[in-house]
Amino acid sequence: MGVEIRVEGLRKSFGRQVIWEDVSLTVPAGEISALLGPSGTGKSVFLKNLVGLLRPDRGHVYVGGGDVPRLAEGRLYEMRRHFGVLFQDGALFGSMNIFDNIAFPLREHTKKGESEIRRIVLEKMEMVGLTGSEQKLPGEISGGMKKRAGLARALVLDPDIILADEPDSGLDPVRTAYLNQLFVDLNAEMGATFLIVTHDIGTARVLPDNLGLLFRRGLVMFGPREMVLSSTHPAVNQFFNARREGPIGMAEEKDQAEVASEAHAPLAMPGPIPPQLMPSDGSVRPGMRRPGQWLREHGVTPPPGSFVDGQGNDWLADWDELTAAHRRPE
Repeated sequence: MGVEIRVEGLRKSFGRQVIWEDVSLTVPAGEISALLGPSGTGKSVFLKNLVGLLRPDRGHVYVGGGDVPRLAEGRLYEMRRHFGVLFQDGALFGSMNIFDNIAFPLREHTKKGESEIRRIVLEKMEMVGLTGSEQKLPGEISGGMKKRAGLARALVLDPDIILADEPDSGLDPVRTAYLNQLFVDLNAEMGATFLIVTHDIGTARVLPDNLGLLFRRGLVMFGPREMVLSSTHPAVNQFFNARREGPIGMAEEKDQAEVASEAHAPLAMPGPIPPQLMPSDGSVRPGMRRPGQWLREHGVTPPPGSFVDGQGNDWLADWDELTAAHRRPE
C-alpha cells in the first residue's frame, strides 16, 4: 500500500540562487499526484529532495515516520526502499540488456537467488508490456520502451512510492497516452503513491487525483484535480489552460509592462474539466473521486462542457452507468 509524503517549509538554493522556499504539501497515500511548473522552477530538484539525493536548506520531508533530510546515511539507505524512481531519460545502463537493467536493484539491494530474481523481473516486464524484450540492449528499443523498462526497474522492489520525473518527455502523444494508462492501471493494482513531474498539460488534466503548480520560487497551489482545474488564480488558470495571458512569460515571469498591457483584457475563465482516466479493467481506484464531487462540496459550478468525453458521454450525469459499461466482463 502507498505511503503519505508530508513536506513542511522546504527551501532549496544553489549558492545565491533560490529555487523555491517555504514549500509545504501532503501527497496523499495511494493516490496519483502530478507536479507542474514552467521550466526552471525546480520540479526535478523537488523530487531529489524527497528521496534524499539532495538536501534542502531547511524544512522537513516526512516519509514512513522518518524525516528524510535528518536521517543518518544508514537510515536514509533503508528509507529509499520505500521509493521507486523513474528518471527522465530512463537511466538505463547501455551495456546491459533490458533484463539485467531491471534486475539491477534486486542484485544490489537484496539477497534473492537468481531464480527468484528472474521470476520478479519477468513479472514486472509483463506488467509494463515488455515481455519478450529481455535480451535487447537499450540502444535497440524505442524511447517509449526505455521509459517502460525504467518503470519496471522502479517496481522490482515493490515500492510504496513511485516518483516519475517527466516520464512523457520525448514521447509522441500516442505513447504518452499508453504510458498514462499504464500509470493508472499500476496504481489500481499496487495501491502505491505516485508523484509525477510533467510538462504535459494533457496528462495533467486527465491522469492525477491531485495537481500542483510551482512558480515564483514557491508552490502556488496543490490539491484535488477539480480544485486546480477550476481555479481562477492567474498563474494556475494560465498554465493549465495553456494561455499567453497571465503572469507566466517566456522568461518565467512577465515584467510589469507586459502585465500592465494585459490589465484591461477580460478575465479568461477555466476551460472544461475532462473526465479522469479509468483503470483498463473498469475498477474505481481508491483515490478517484466521482466527477464533480469536489465542485459540489465547495459550491463551485463546473466550467461549461466539463466531464464530457470524446464520444459525447457525460460522466457527471451518467457516472454509474458509464463505469458499469466500462468494466470488462468476468
